[in-house]
Amino acid sequence: MGDQSVITALLRKSHQRLDAARILCTEGHHEDAINRAYYAMYLAALALLHRKGVEIKSHAGLISAVGSLYVKTGELPPEHGRALNLIEELREEVDYTICREIMREEVVSIITKAMDFVMCAELICAEDYTNESPSSH
Repeated sequence: MGDQSVITALLRKSHQRLDAARILCTEGHHEDAINRAYYAMYLAALALLHRKGVEIKSHAGLISAVGSLYVKTGELPPEHGRALNLIEELREEVDYTICREIMREEVVSIITKAMDFVMCAELICAEDYTNESPSSH
């Protein structure tokens, strides 16, 4: 099992990215909000992988590892795996290309999916902490 302090730090940073995504969306910076929403998910996914002692070197590796270690095992609902993949693709599109106009409603939906993913990751990580015996603290 991974170091709880690292997991906690990753999840805290994940919430900071969610906060930034909401602020950017409110200010009309939709592409930047998508970037921050994805990185909120990315950091939460890193926490999940750290929990299992897995290190990754790429975004594709992260998505693949989350799929095989969490979605396929039933620990993470399939819609969260799909959301991670789709939002990463959209993040690449808005970061590296001149893309279509992104509407506020779409960004709000993406931020909601990111929040749901982060919340689910937190619940999974919290299970380890609450399942530890008092003598292991």
